[in-house]
Amino acid sequence: MYPSNLTIPFRGNLSLVARVDYTACKDFQAVQTKSIKMKNLYLVLLSTFLTGLISAIAPTVLAKETEPALQQSSRPVVAEFVQSILISHPSLNSAKAELDAAIARSEGSARAVYNPQLEADFESSAATTKAVGISQTIDWSGKRKANAATGKADVTAAKAALEIVEKSVTTDLLAALAEHQSAFDQIQLERDRFRLAEEFLDLATKRHEVGDLSQSELLTARLTRSQAVAAKAKAQDAMSRSRERLAGLAGEQREVWPLLVGTPQTYLLLAANTKINTLPELRLALALSDGFRTRIQLADKMRKADPTIGFRIGQETEDLGGQATLFGVQLAIPLQIRNNYSQNVTAARAEAVGAAASAQNTRRQVMARLNGATERVIASQQAWKQWQDTGATQLGSQRELLKILWQAGETDAVSYLVQLNQTFDAEAASIELNGALWRSWFEWLDASNNSTLWLEAIR
Repeated sequence: MYPSNLTIPFRGNLSLVARVDYTACKDFQAVQTKSIKMKNLYLVLLSTFLTGLISAIAPTVLAKETEPALQQSSRPVVAEFVQSILISHPSLNSAKAELDAAIARSEGSARAVYNPQLEADFESSAATTKAVGISQTIDWSGKRKANAATGKADVTAAKAALEIVEKSVTTDLLAALAEHQSAFDQIQLERDRFRLAEEFLDLATKRHEVGDLSQSELLTARLTRSQAVAAKAKAQDAMSRSRERLAGLAGEQREVWPLLVGTPQTYLLLAANTKINTLPELRLALALSDGFRTRIQLADKMRKADPTIGFRIGQETEDLGGQATLFGVQLAIPLQIRNNYSQNVTAARAEAVGAAASAQNTRRQVMARLNGATERVIASQQAWKQWQDTGATQLGSQRELLKILWQAGETDAVSYLVQLNQTFDAEAASIELNGALWRSWFEWLDASNNSTLWLEAIR
């Protein structure tokens, strides 16, 4: 046997090798016929190579020219979209109202605990007595100061809660956009799969009618088309669900939603020096713990009796016409005999212990979440880079090559369909990988509280 190889290189590591084995044959006509077929195959492959080379180089050059501009034009749309939703989002409005209420309560708790009392007295008997007085309970135990400390802690907690709500809404919006982007890319892929399955079934039907294709291969083509229909319907369902989620978060219906272009720039990950105590989840837990600690002091102050001092002045008139001026001083001290309210202090201390334990648990969860998010985004970034390094961008060219080989009779229908589905499965995996990278990035932004910083950076 005398082997002969024809090698056609493609972009990346892909190359096509057509091997011809010329076997000594007594029938010269058979050899000649085989040579003509191989010559035609060479011409087809050569034309495919030239077409693929042009189609491979041109989009690459065009992508290099347009990709930065596309990223710069689309990512500000994402930032503006998120900002426009945050302005009037009901969850933020509710959290802001709670903050306003906490500020009002704090201002009120810093005021005096007791107001003065005005007293008037009139008595008519053998003598008529008229008197007016004023009394004031003295905050002897320091209830006002304890109230102010509690109100201040509540304001700090409300501010942290507002920041958590804003961060959560932002993360939900970005995660919904990542889901929509994956669904958008997947539905485009399934449309291409369906189109190729339709074209293949039409051509297979024609070849079957002239006897060039077996019945089993025709059935395989029909099955492939049915699978493409099902995959397309599944992609449309995923797209509908992602649009529903976005509409629920945004509070509006849109025909076009912002798209995430390329991959996230993870420079913040390298420059991040996140301090756990600055994260809003932990600040909220610590503020609640501080608030319960101040309530111990408040409960202790509230159980202590405060004295009341009063002054009276009046006039007493007798029936015989005599008059006398009255002046009096009043002192009242409650006696905490039947109930000294010590159980309130005990309850406040127990609540403070529970709040401190909850803060410790929150610290653990926040640290674990931040470390886990960091690991996931690094792993996703490495996986995406490895995928790109394997020449995954050649899937379109591979499909064209498979089509030419099948049309030239160098592969049967079943092998063609199997390899064709493999290219679509590989591209679907790349879409999922890209979506996982975006999702892990948004999770890290949320865990490290850098969502606002990232949105401001891409404006």
